[in-house]
Amino acid sequence: MVSYVSVSHKFFGGLSRYLKGYFLDIQDDLQMANIPYTLEEYLSVAVFTTAATLLIEAALFGFIFGLLNFSIIVNMLLSFTLAATVSGLLFFLFYSYPITKAKTRGNKIKKLLPFAVAYLAAMSSSKLPPITMFKTLSQFKEYGTVSEEANNVVQDVEAFGMNFSTALKRQAKRTPSAELRELIWGINTVSSSGGDLTSYLSQKSDEYMNDYKRKIRKYSQDLSLFVEMYLTLVISGAIFFIVLSSVVSSISGDITTIIIQTFVVFILLPLISLGFIVLVKSISPLE
Repeated sequence: MVSYVSVSHKFFGGLSRYLKGYFLDIQDDLQMANIPYTLEEYLSVAVFTTAATLLIEAALFGFIFGLLNFSIIVNMLLSFTLAATVSGLLFFLFYSYPITKAKTRGNKIKKLLPFAVAYLAAMSSSKLPPITMFKTLSQFKEYGTVSEEANNVVQDVEAFGMNFSTALKRQAKRTPSAELRELIWGINTVSSSGGDLTSYLSQKSDEYMNDYKRKIRKYSQDLSLFVEMYLTLVISGAIFFIVLSSVVSSISGDITTIIIQTFVVFILLPLISLGFIVLVKSISPLE
């Protein structure tokens, strides 16, 4: 079956080979973001999508401006300029997507790592081989991105024939999480030197869990502060405004006050509340 990637590479593979020297900075980000394409394939998709978008938008804008009775020259200039601008933004999104996704995966790994390491420590106490521990962790999907990272190690060993140490070193280079990178290097060092892996994992588990508890306490304090701010500034302020404006409206009889009250109650307050929800979720160590 012909895929979108293969079609893109067929038409723009040569151009991508020429361009990839200018985009080497996102090559590592593709691996960290767990995007299963080479840099050349990814650039081919980006260029093909951008070119197709440019042609479609130029034709669409040309049709719209034609309906508005623009002259041919103005129509062509505006259509091409707008289409090129939108297509340029689209190509920038392709460029920034691996970086953004890698950072997002790194944050998810950081939040799940304390529990995953505790699970590894429990398995290690049963004297399981390290590769078996990683294979079991990779099948435990509740650990999300950490399971995906463990699965990469398992695939390198079972599918590509690497030894466990080489697979760990390879994964340490392509993981987006500094904490997981440090843990993987530690596991490799302890395993290679014949050290006590159970003791190491238990120590790292306690370290990560204490850090997680500290973040929970800080989040609880911040949440209390945000709740007080919301109740004091938003709820109390809105009630005070509505009461005061109602008194003014009853005296002046101006309908403008009613319009402002409607805007505050049905638009402004929901938007502010939504902003608080997004803020609280963004700082949560649980999300």
